Amino acid sequence: MRFVDLGTVTPEYSVCVDKVLLSSCSEDTLLLYSRDRPCISVGRFQREDETVDLEYTEKNDISVVRRASGGSNIYSDEHQLTYSLIVSRDRLRMDRNESFAVVCGCVVNALSILGIESEYKPVNDILVNGKKISGGAQARTANAILQHGSLILDINDDVVRLSLKDSKKRAYDGLTSMKECLGRIPSRDEIADAIIAGFSDHFGYIRKECLTDAERIMINRSFSY
Repeated sequence: MRFVDLGTVTPEYSVCVDKVLLSSCSEDTLLLYSRDRPCISVGRFQREDETVDLEYTEKNDISVVRRASGGSNIYSDEHQLTYSLIVSRDRLRMDRNESFAVVCGCVVNALSILGIESEYKPVNDILVNGKKISGGAQARTANAILQHGSLILDINDDVVRLSLKDSKKRAYDGLTSMKECLGRIPSRDEIADAIIAGFSDHFGYIRKECLTDAERIMINRSFSY
């Protein structure tokens, strides 16, 4: 398996990368990226007008994008990192709940390496002292599985609450962050190394690489539309 740190990218580009790699799945890949601006990521089957304050997001240049995976709408910005695992079905031969447990377990391992003791709460949350520090979502094709999730570095609470309608704001009452847990935000390299180590326990050796030229061409073609 390879590890690719995309760096800081636009919300639209990050969604496009996930979708292209899921559809092609030419190689099992663990991605890490952050978004360069505030964003509401809308679940594949969600109606954005039901939970997103579209008037506020438009006025404040907050992107609204639809991701490949299901689940509820979430807010993200530069205060979160996103991991994204794309693997063939042969690599993860299990049902949705079992695969959530495996992948979230890898994140729990990574957090432990960083000094944060957490626990997996089915079906897709990771908690520290009862507060959520990471959540995940999945998408599946006939050949591949995508699971991606947040890693909360810090919380921009005011913007979160203004971006979402009342029915969704309550979900953000029980959040925590790496900054709250550790008193600091670990460096990007620290987090990347912890993620690699945490996932290596289950998936074996993970090497650092870049996207291939062919993948970049596919992403750029898809991103242009």
